[in-house]
Amino acid sequence: MYSNIIIPRQWSRLACVCRSVASIEGQKLPQTSISSDGISPPPRIPRGSTDILQALAATVGNDPTAAHYKYHDDPFLIPLSNFRKRAYALSAEAGRKAAAWIRDEHANLFTTREWDPPMKMKTPYFNADPQIPAYAPKPFYNDESNVTEIDLKYTIDNALLEDAIKVFELLGGESGLSSELKLSFLQLLCFYNEKEPVAMEWVEERWFAAATRERHATTWKLGGLADKIFTSMEPKTPEAYCAIIQGMAKYFQAERAYALTQEAKEKGIPLSTSVYNSLLGCIGFLKEGVSLRIEALKGLLVEMDEQGLSPNTETLTACLKSLSAWGGGKTLQGVALQTVAEFRQLGIEPSLSAYYYLLCLFCKDQGPKIDILTNIIADLEKRESLEPTEAMDTNFFITAMGVCSNHLQDINLAERLHALLMKNDNYKLVGDAYKESIYYRHFVTVACRFAPFERTTQLLDMLIPNIYVPEPSVMEEILKALELQGAGARLAAAWRELLVFGHAGRARLVERLLRALSCCGREQDDEVKEQMQTVAADILKYGELAEEREEREDRRSPTQKLSARALSDVLELCADARCDAGWAAAAAALRRLRASTSKRRNFELTGLFQLAISCNCILITFQATVSYLAECGFEEAIPASIETLSVILNRTTEEVGKLLEENKPSLTTSLQPAALEIAQAYHTAKTGTPLRDSGSSTSSDSDSESSDDD
Repeated sequence: MYSNIIIPRQWSRLACVCRSVASIEGQKLPQTSISSDGISPPPRIPRGSTDILQALAATVGNDPTAAHYKYHDDPFLIPLSNFRKRAYALSAEAGRKAAAWIRDEHANLFTTREWDPPMKMKTPYFNADPQIPAYAPKPFYNDESNVTEIDLKYTIDNALLEDAIKVFELLGGESGLSSELKLSFLQLLCFYNEKEPVAMEWVEERWFAAATRERHATTWKLGGLADKIFTSMEPKTPEAYCAIIQGMAKYFQAERAYALTQEAKEKGIPLSTSVYNSLLGCIGFLKEGVSLRIEALKGLLVEMDEQGLSPNTETLTACLKSLSAWGGGKTLQGVALQTVAEFRQLGIEPSLSAYYYLLCLFCKDQGPKIDILTNIIADLEKRESLEPTEAMDTNFFITAMGVCSNHLQDINLAERLHALLMKNDNYKLVGDAYKESIYYRHFVTVACRFAPFERTTQLLDMLIPNIYVPEPSVMEEILKALELQGAGARLAAAWRELLVFGHAGRARLVERLLRALSCCGREQDDEVKEQMQTVAADILKYGELAEEREEREDRRSPTQKLSARALSDVLELCADARCDAGWAAAAAALRRLRASTSKRRNFELTGLFQLAISCNCILITFQATVSYLAECGFEEAIPASIETLSVILNRTTEEVGKLLEENKPSLTTSLQPAALEIAQAYHTAKTGTPLRDSGSSTSSDSDSESSDDD
């Protein structure tokens, strides 16, 4: 009677079965036929683990003025200079490296759970659930390790080259491996040329790594472990030949690679398209002269056709790589265009690397102006996406922007190129930090030179300082553009940027800023003029502090001081100052100018004197102009001294002139120190000797005359 009643313990089992059936039904693809109600659901689309996050990110958009997310730990510590950005990012990664070192050095702490019962403490157990191999301690191998082929396969799959070589030696060398595993190990050695690669997990180290140009020199380890393993392999399979030939060609052991290719052909061993692609990239090492190299290049392509091998995008890239490395000229350019046209007939479009080599071939620094970039950008704009195929793809955008800036000098083409980089997910093709900096260097330079001022300022506000920090040469271009447009407020703000970017110690750049401020200062309103004068005073104060620090620390490389022209620019900026601080800056600049023993033009100092008189800045006047005019021997010192004394003594210029000529001996005792300084300058400018020296000499002469009379 109770057979049809479900007891409570069976409910959980029934619910589990129902969930399983529902899950299976949800994973079934819908039928193509229309349902009875006329609704046809679309086919199920497989989703990845991060698809929802990407969809949410697409709705927010990107803020171009925001700092990179890796600097968002503390908004008050966001770096604004290239040095601080690099130090910040590498310091954070150094912490991750320290954690990885502790994980690997104390692996026993991460393979067992401390809270397990004593009987289970020796059982390996990963704390992470689910287990993440990247977070697990890496195995350690030494001479006492008991290894198997599984360990060697693990090291090969994870590109642990040094560990793979150690395990290979522990297994007994060439004789202790299966043929399949030996081939995998040979491929690993050939790909990296027996050098440990930089770990992929250290993103910042790779991003800020010092960029070096590709070396076109033989770096293959001849007679190394790869050669020994290949020699020991019997029979030698096509895969082994392909691996060793591609490795030698990659590291420019071209003659040996070509010899092995001929050996494989004689034995009837088929080779892959990748082998011929690698040979095409180093064919220039086999022949001398452009004509012989071109014939060898065509010969390899014909040989590929005879072997029944179909070319691909890498084949075209390898051909253009060799052609661009052989120099320039119409012959090579014609062969390159012919090669691209023939590959397009086969349905093969150039990749970004191929276009990069075309730009290197056509747009030489000292060559004629050839506009091939317009057609390249037009072709790339038609494509839905730009997928990277090889490492050299990251060189296209920096080279193309350099062509826009230096070769074509076309701002419209540069903006089209930048829009292409910002399209979809193309920004990953900008490369590392070094290439990103070069790209924006060219972009900002061409904008400052050829773009309208409004577009230039808009670009600068968007890029600086979070995305790009200008180098000194680019900062100079920015100052030139601001000076040309008379943007006084932006020029005044440029000094703060120099301080933040770490360029304030570069005397040439600071002098360029002062020159721009001096040229634009007279056309600005009073508020902007006051800002400019404040900047000039700050620059002088910064120089004084730098000199004090230099003396205190006893540096071997002294800080470069401002030139006489820069100090003169400070004088011009502060000449019509309405406050004592501005005139104090002018006086400080003139003291430096006098100490530098450099003479400036007399009309500049005379103009400064006239402005000082009109502003009633008497004390600063004689310090800033009159004494210096007299020391330099300028004739303007005489009327300047008379006019200054007339203001100090509240007398007419005629009375002052008579006083200076008739009462010379009594001036040293009757005048106050400020007026005495002016009298000294007057006497120096007129007679060439100071007033006191002349007085003392006169008294000595009178003493000698009296002694003669006696």
